[in-house]
Amino acid sequence: MNPPSQTTDKDNNSLSAGKRWNNTFSAFKYRNFRLLWISTLFISGGNWVQQITLGWLALELSGSALKVGIVLGLRAGPMLLAPISGAIVDRLDRRKLMLVDQFILAVLALIFAGLVLSDVVVMWHLYAFSAGTGIAWSINNPVRQTLVGNSVPRHTLMNAVALNSMAFNSTRIFGPAAGGLLITFFGPGINFLIQGIFYVAVMIMMFPFQAEYETDHSAVKDESIFMNVREGFRYVLNNRTALTIILVTLIPTLTMMSFVMTLMPVYAVEVLGQEKGEGWILGLLLTATGIGGFLGTLLLAAFSNIKSKGKLIISGLFISSIAILLVSQVNVLWMSMVILIFIMGAQMIVMTTNNSVLQMTTPDHMRGRVIGVYMMDIGMMPLGGLIAGTIADLFSVQAALITGSSVALILVILITIMNPSFRKLTV
Repeated sequence: MNPPSQTTDKDNNSLSAGKRWNNTFSAFKYRNFRLLWISTLFISGGNWVQQITLGWLALELSGSALKVGIVLGLRAGPMLLAPISGAIVDRLDRRKLMLVDQFILAVLALIFAGLVLSDVVVMWHLYAFSAGTGIAWSINNPVRQTLVGNSVPRHTLMNAVALNSMAFNSTRIFGPAAGGLLITFFGPGINFLIQGIFYVAVMIMMFPFQAEYETDHSAVKDESIFMNVREGFRYVLNNRTALTIILVTLIPTLTMMSFVMTLMPVYAVEVLGQEKGEGWILGLLLTATGIGGFLGTLLLAAFSNIKSKGKLIISGLFISSIAILLVSQVNVLWMSMVILIFIMGAQMIVMTTNNSVLQMTTPDHMRGRVIGVYMMDIGMMPLGGLIAGTIADLFSVQAALITGSSVALILVILITIMNPSFRKLTV
């Protein structure tokens, strides 16, 4: 008789690890998701180049943290219109809507590039460009998120959402740093030109895309668009899971992401000593957030079959709020970058999990509207940004970060104590 194997547990663990690694990229088996994913790389690359350049340009022209918040707020504010955009997504051909929206974004970027390169740009140009881009993004975000659900079967959906977020965050690793270096050596105008070229590339990539898992939602057109919007809100209000997820998402939106992203240009100058006219420190800080977001979403993709969604969300909120408190107390670049990796890694786990839960529990004919209501949370970022900018102008950037993290931590503790059923949320 052969002796019993002594390596059974080890072999099983190796097989489990190998299976998990294979499952990490399971959504890539579907051609249409691959097309969408590659287009996300390009559009997010353009997005991060734009974001660092807008913040830098606003600070250079105005010297005010508050006006930086206004510029970035005008870009995010139109997300309050996302419920209407979501209804449009449910009424129209989603692929064609994406292509038209990408064309608008490309035109706006190229026109603004001309203004900056011609050295005639003033603050109202920034306000107008930010608002126009924000309106286009209020459609782009819901339709892109909905197309993720239409490109893979349901059992692969959380993995697809995580990988799509990973694409968005991977460009944050090199996009901001590249943007900062381009500002330093060539000025800000070239960044908007690159953004416009990237948006044109996205249009070309999305032509062969087909929403293979999209169900028939033509009946939505039988009602007016305002009835569609109302039905979306009614669904959210009557669905405990959707309502809880959307309310919980307000915590990072109002007290974490808005504070960190709005104050980053000011933090680079006032705390880390970035010289006027330079952008490399800001670029490295945003690169650190990209590394954190990439690692967070990669981890979530590997463990996309995790059931305890509520505990995962609460843990991510707690880690990120503590980390923001820590970053307010350091003035060394490498330490700030390490902490920012933890902040954005935890934030992306929270936001990606929230998105996945909504998509997995919402019928396809309602998906655009529910994602639209969810995207309203992003539209609340200007409020958080204005609060952050005001506190930074009146006191200091450190005081603003402490305020945001403290409020977030209190809210997370209250949710944990007062809503035990959310901790037990499983999907």
